[in-house]
Amino acid sequence: MSNASALFRSLLIYGLCLPLAVFLGYLLATPLDITTIMVVVFILSMLAIPLLLRWHHAWLIATWNMSAVLFFVPGRPPVWMALAAISLVISILQYALNRKMKFLHAPSIAWPLILLTVVIFVTARLTGGLSIRLFGGTVYGGKKYFIILAAVIGFFAIINRQIPPKRANLYIALFFLGAATVAIGELPGVLPPVFDFLFAFFPMISMDTFIGQNDVIAQTSLIGRQGGVSSLGVGGVCAMLACYGIRGILDARKPWRLGVFCLFFLLTLLGGFRSTLIMLLMTLALLFYLERLHHTWLLLPMISVSLLGGGLIAAFASHLPLTFQRSLAFVPFLQIDPIVKMDAQSSTEWRLQLWRDVAPQIPQYLLVGKGYAFSGTEHQQLGWETLEGFELVGDYHSGPLSVILPFGIFGSIAFIWLIVAGIRVVYHNYQFGDPAYHNINTFLFGYFVVKAIFFFTIFGSLHSDLPMFLGMLGLSISINGGVAKPEVVPQQSAIVFNRFKLNPSARRPAGAS
Repeated sequence: MSNASALFRSLLIYGLCLPLAVFLGYLLATPLDITTIMVVVFILSMLAIPLLLRWHHAWLIATWNMSAVLFFVPGRPPVWMALAAISLVISILQYALNRKMKFLHAPSIAWPLILLTVVIFVTARLTGGLSIRLFGGTVYGGKKYFIILAAVIGFFAIINRQIPPKRANLYIALFFLGAATVAIGELPGVLPPVFDFLFAFFPMISMDTFIGQNDVIAQTSLIGRQGGVSSLGVGGVCAMLACYGIRGILDARKPWRLGVFCLFFLLTLLGGFRSTLIMLLMTLALLFYLERLHHTWLLLPMISVSLLGGGLIAAFASHLPLTFQRSLAFVPFLQIDPIVKMDAQSSTEWRLQLWRDVAPQIPQYLLVGKGYAFSGTEHQQLGWETLEGFELVGDYHSGPLSVILPFGIFGSIAFIWLIVAGIRVVYHNYQFGDPAYHNINTFLFGYFVVKAIFFFTIFGSLHSDLPMFLGMLGLSISINGGVAKPEVVPQQSAIVFNRFKLNPSARRPAGAS
């Protein structure tokens, strides 16, 4: 009987798979046709349902910082946005079926996120709505709304469950190393043509790699900056600091850690971004303090190495690669190449001029922000690389301006509330969390604080920085199983002797003088 059942199942499977294979083979004769792409994606999505049910949480964390996009979907949204929606839906359905699968408790983060979401919807409704060009509308810029909302959705999806303790380091490494995929966008012209399909999933960053192969394309920058490789370096530095801490990286028993860390750090300089170097140096300084290394014998060697390294850089700065020099251009009195110095100064002046132009608009949009919607025709007239063009699309290169101009005072209140509550969450997990996660909690606290300071003082953008803020908060809550609290030690009452001993005067016999 069992053999008959197995034979019936086999025949049923063959009866379904063979016609499906023939149909797919027919469609793949025209692989670039939109119908073929949609059918293949639908079939693969159906086959991936069991995998999503099992691994949606891990996949969401791993893809959070990836540059991969869904090229077959209109608008080419990032993969993490789709996984955020899928993961949250699966989490809600699982909770509906099993009440024990509750979301981790984090009301201090949930309330400012709810307020921020309400402000976004109200602002979008009052400034043109969400009828973006992707949905047949007449305005541009609506994609930024969806990035912010996807980040909020992804945060609640991440805190759906606690990360298994044995996999905490793996998850934190996948989260930060996802940024390494940005480097794939630097490879056009480097990889053989057979790998060109990769650039459908990982968008190209720059066309500079084609210089010399195509006469039509010319280099538009004085310095060939490799932002993708820099992102790879930042991801590696963050992953190592989170997993090992500065103390673990400097462990003499495992010298390979320091070598790999230095390699990642050097890769960050290939982007030529002064902000990246400043942020990493601030992070290292804060972590050195949080790990209490200034109370150890490492203090004097670190001071000596810093002074020696600074002296060597000052002496040979002009001989370093141009991208390295541009990363160091913020250091005063450093002798660098005139081209690099001019490029850095022009970038700073351009940014200051942009801030001077848009700052007077703050009173106008204080109550109701201007939102993200803008006219595509007007943007084409202004140009893509002009100050007016950046102002129109809301790319202010300033964290505070990127909040208060699009969403007014109410959006600013919600965001500041979120940052303050977030610092409190990561601090509590750092201070009172499980000692097994000490390196992770220390890094998340230090890096979150540095990112917040950096956002308000040097460079920031709400729609691009909010996913990182919420991703780190979600990771901290998911790893620690919520927000850690100080242990309440029951106070034992002190033993009091002779508490009920009568006063000597009360024990005197009657009639005694």
